Amino acid sequence: MHYTTTALNRHANLAAHGGPSPVGAWLKATLQRLMTSAPRKPAPRDPVREAAEVRSLAESIRGHDPRFAADLFAAADRHEALGQ
Repeated sequence: MHYTTTALNRHANLAAHGGPSPVGAWLKATLQRLMTSAPRKPAPRDPVREAAEVRSLAESIRGHDPRFAADLFAAADRHEALGQ
């Protein structure tokens, strides 16, 4: 199938005469903002805090699903042990 440049630009909402498209300009600006605001290195992990959060979740569902809660408690114990 063959499309003319004018048809492509009209349907894709792009500039018709080879200039920068509004979508392309927006995308470029957005990517530049994301790249400059992105953290350079990940935040340090805290296995003790993460395990405490999982235990809190396990405690909250213990009455509804005791087997899953037990699995979460065991996973929290393993996770905390790996961090030490």
